[in-house]
Amino acid sequence: MEEGVQTRMAQARACFSRLGGGLVLIAVIASMVQVLLAVAVRVYSTLSGVNLAENVWVMWGMTAIPMYVIAVPVGLQVLKSMPTDPCEPKALGAGRFWSILLMCFPIMYVGNVVGNVLSMLLSAGTAENSVVTMASDDSFLKVLVMVVLAPLVEEYVFRKQLLDRCVRYGEKTAVLFSGLTFGLFHMNLFQFFYAFGLGLIFGYVYLRTRRLRYSVILHMVVNFMGSVVGPWVVSQLNVDALSNLQTMDEATLAAVAPGLLLFLGYMLLYLVLVVVGLVLLVVKRKQVEFHPTAEELPREGRFGVVYGNVGMIVFLVLCAISVVLNLIPA
Repeated sequence: MEEGVQTRMAQARACFSRLGGGLVLIAVIASMVQVLLAVAVRVYSTLSGVNLAENVWVMWGMTAIPMYVIAVPVGLQVLKSMPTDPCEPKALGAGRFWSILLMCFPIMYVGNVVGNVLSMLLSAGTAENSVVTMASDDSFLKVLVMVVLAPLVEEYVFRKQLLDRCVRYGEKTAVLFSGLTFGLFHMNLFQFFYAFGLGLIFGYVYLRTRRLRYSVILHMVVNFMGSVVGPWVVSQLNVDALSNLQTMDEATLAAVAPGLLLFLGYMLLYLVLVVVGLVLLVVKRKQVEFHPTAEELPREGRFGVVYGNVGMIVFLVLCAISVVLNLIPA
């Protein structure tokens, strides 16, 4: 191997190790602060007799503050001095934006099914998806955190911060790295598959436009559909009444019919969006292009350089441990 290539691969290894180390720092700090807050809430609740854990402000504060207010700003300091790849921003266009949004629906659907089935199989049906519990909350704080704050911060980290710093080593490598770390950072199998797939879409959109607004809006729409629209539609169903559908009288049937029709209409619409998005994915796959970069890593040894460094190994081990722990019932 030429000396110049060896130097480039050594620099790339250091780059990806540092990126992985930054993600480890974010995850560890967020977990530690969450544990400390949980202990403080439990102690206060015991001493005062007031169960703070049931307070919606406390619940969402313990979810958002450790990650978005404390861990992310601290973890990004590790990446602060790393060079970024300058590029002229480009417009995406309304037609392409809507096409890409439609492509997200089959990824969400298939990824969600695979994640849920695999989680249930590996845990013998005992694993619990904490996101479902959070999405069932009907306070405006859910919208603020899951639909606004999370997409803004996550796109800034995984696209702007990570992709900008590793794209010089190959566009395809950078998009895959951004998508994979984004999926893994969710720390559970329920979300990994659709988050990984969507991360690839968001990463490619950002790569081609270098405007964070597009991936942020796509992310917000996806989260809005999954955490607001879907749970609201399901909440309109009278599950208890529908379980006795065969013996239901006319008055009860008339009462549950609007919710049932809303649910069936939503499912039909969602299925149409999934099919249309799948067709677009197949038809437009040939339009995906990755341009060569000046410091592109050679195919041989690329995987080891990107993922076989200290920072990324620690990150992958941390994610694996978290995935296993999430398969164990609380």
